[in-house]
Amino acid sequence: MSYIKNIILVLITMLFFSGCISIKKENLQEVFQSNNAIEIKKDYKRATKLVITLKEKLDKRNPSAYDKELASKIYSEIDALENSIDLKINNYDMNSYKSYLQVAFSKDDIQNRNDYLILGLYKHIYDAYDIESSYKLTAFSYDNEKLQRLYKNLQILSWKLKTERDLSGNYMFLTWQNNWQVELERKVNNGLEPTWEDFKNLAYIKSGEESIFGYSNFSFELTILQMKDRVERSLERLGIEPTEMSINAIKSLFIFL
Repeated sequence: MSYIKNIILVLITMLFFSGCISIKKENLQEVFQSNNAIEIKKDYKRATKLVITLKEKLDKRNPSAYDKELASKIYSEIDALENSIDLKINNYDMNSYKSYLQVAFSKDDIQNRNDYLILGLYKHIYDAYDIESSYKLTAFSYDNEKLQRLYKNLQILSWKLKTERDLSGNYMFLTWQNNWQVELERKVNNGLEPTWEDFKNLAYIKSGEESIFGYSNFSFELTILQMKDRVERSLERLGIEPTEMSINAIKSLFIFL
């Protein structure tokens, strides 16, 4: 260990006398990191930026499902790679990412459902990459089991986000659905047998804002897919083959791993 410290001391001395001592602390740390450790750090930084993107999309599409007063604090927390926000449910503290995600997809009437999902996902990434420790000398300092669990849970999350419904039969999160599809489904559930006239009179069709032949919105799924891709790269840098789950396996799970 003292041998490594001597090498680091020599390198810092060389940087100082070569006029490079003004180098940023983060860049100086990278001098002593393996290439894979540097790349994995880039992976989790990109993944957390994608969590911010997902929050923006969710809040815009589900504007009554998040706390407006807490929003800026959540953005700042994720952007700064901090982990200080702790929400409660029914006055009980939640002590893991899993409890946040379970609340987010609870069939009960959950206020600010978006916030539980976003914080649960962020806390999962924070834990899997041990962001609190921040500095890793080599890639092998990462816990590949935690990263593999994150990779699987992102697959589960992608499925649940587009399919889960509450006790009233409504989608917990509006993502891929067009507004006219949501309106039509509500009317059909109330006993309507739609005719062509009914289609034409749907609010978003009638106003010209949407078309029956328009595409669904897959940007939510793409954002999670990009996160999954980052975790996949991290696992591959560790020499681990990521586990792809079948749809049947995902459907059979009621809780996150």
